[in-house]
Amino acid sequence: MTKETTTKLINMSGKLRMLLHPKIIYLMNKFSIFLAIVTLTLSINVFAAATEREKLYIAIEGEGKIAVFDTSKQKLLRQIDLSYEQHGMAMSVSPHNVQVAPDGKTVWVTANGSHGGHAGKPNAAEQNEDGDGQHRMVMEAPSDEVLVIDPETDEVIQRIPIGPALHLAHVVLTPDSSTAYVTAQNENAIYKLDAHQYKVTGKLQAPQGSQPHGLRIAPDGSRAYIALLQGKGLGILDLASGKLETVPLNGAAVQTAVTPDGKFVLATLYDTKKLAVYDTQSKSLHDIELLKGAMGPVQLYPTPDSRFVYVADQGHYFGQSDSQWIYKVDLAKSSVIWSVKAGTAPHGIVIAKDGKSAYVTNIVSDDMSVIDLKTDMETARIPVGKEPNGISLWSRDTGGTP
Repeated sequence: MTKETTTKLINMSGKLRMLLHPKIIYLMNKFSIFLAIVTLTLSINVFAAATEREKLYIAIEGEGKIAVFDTSKQKLLRQIDLSYEQHGMAMSVSPHNVQVAPDGKTVWVTANGSHGGHAGKPNAAEQNEDGDGQHRMVMEAPSDEVLVIDPETDEVIQRIPIGPALHLAHVVLTPDSSTAYVTAQNENAIYKLDAHQYKVTGKLQAPQGSQPHGLRIAPDGSRAYIALLQGKGLGILDLASGKLETVPLNGAAVQTAVTPDGKFVLATLYDTKKLAVYDTQSKSLHDIELLKGAMGPVQLYPTPDSRFVYVADQGHYFGQSDSQWIYKVDLAKSSVIWSVKAGTAPHGIVIAKDGKSAYVTNIVSDDMSVIDLKTDMETARIPVGKEPNGISLWSRDTGGTP
């Protein structure tokens, strides 16, 4: 570019600025500053997420968000808003369960659809009036979805629609993080998803009316063990063949757990206030009675050494009063050996891989209890949001908890 051309461009630029109204120039400058601030904020958030070592992901069902909690700092880092816009409609979802993939690269969420707090709220741009001034619009049934979050940025990177009114309950992944399984309680089905391509690859049918809810996968990745709520049974799904067999249980099963050594499968029985114990070698089954004051056990989690399991006694639903207790069960003794007082209506539970701490969501008191497993005492109770449900632990060094 010649000197003469450069001079002409500078002169033209000056003349253009003179032609623009001062208010326009002011707004342009303000917009440039706004863009700079947004860019800087996003950069700071991405950098912060990339330097975090261990985080809890908590499904805040009552707010349509995922809370992210730093275990070392003992502080709430951020909340991930799961809502989206469709046809000018603000669409909210209710996240029920969350699960970090074993390789730690993704975080999976079951999110059930709703129109902005269970009611349609159209944006102004999409409101159309008919002749008498009344607003009319056709509302689509929102799809229940599986959402995928990148733990490096804590942003939703995939939305996988499954179908409307299915009540997607829980999601788990195989040990190699290649496949996800999701229970659709109202459809009596288990969906199989490709965890790399983010698409549904199959659907397995559970017995009619059985209502599959919680599920866990064996450490060797051979089977999934499914809690059949209304079917009052333990579903054993062979992941290679797709064959499902059912073991009858003495109560309504809410969630399952598999001990890290693979020897026992456990299931909480809400209505009979028991813990079912299934021996994977002998295929024998026995029950452990919870304490007399139990209100209804929901989620549970075994310790890394496979000796104990901690059971969240929630109550609250189906006419039951709220509980505040976590029961410690000794599997060798087949009995409850300790009780830990938590918040109101304990629901989700996860234990750190080092076995030192347990984290429990309390759906009525809207907080999370931190439990020291050396003393079996609650050491902190932190507000996290309305109706916290599922909870899962992510580590930069060791990936996700089962």
